[in-house]
Amino acid sequence: MPVETEREVVARLERAAPDFDVVLISDQAETSQGGVVTAAVREALARLASAHPGTVFWADSRLRADLFRGVIVKGNRAEMEAASTRATGRVDYAAFRKHAQAPFVVVTAGGEGAMVVREGGTAWVAARNVAKPVDICGAGDSFSAAAALAMKVAGDPLAAASFGNLAASITIMKKGTGTASPGEILEQNS
Repeated sequence: MPVETEREVVARLERAAPDFDVVLISDQAETSQGGVVTAAVREALARLASAHPGTVFWADSRLRADLFRGVIVKGNRAEMEAASTRATGRVDYAAFRKHAQAPFVVVTAGGEGAMVVREGGTAWVAARNVAKPVDICGAGDSFSAAAALAMKVAGDPLAAASFGNLAASITIMKKGTGTASPGEILEQNS
């Protein structure tokens, strides 16, 4: 990305972020440099998260989870094992959380659920049983979106992961990149 474009992205992020309850960072570019989420953008996010503790900053990163600081970090098991190994030399999610200075870290594990790693320890949040998933495409994004919103509302990482699991369980029952509508979530949650 050209430097002037990067500066404009950071400036817009800094202007807009204080107006939002949740800032969801989807860092899914599978290139060495990433896409729009550059080092300067990550630095701005860390500053903003520190300056706005009431806002949920949630990063879902495929290849660079170890480069985020001061935000909630989520990845699937393979992504987080790689990130932890790069950051700490081993798979140690508690050490990774400290390295990232993250309020907590979420490691998703498909049908097994999600692990939430906080300062006080680690807890598993079970997934909803889905006997025959149709397509897992979009499950991680649905998980992050739902969990980040639930975190803002409930303020509880375990409740957030549970809600993320619910949204993902709906998403995987659809062909292609699935979604979970509010109506579908209400129907499954009743």
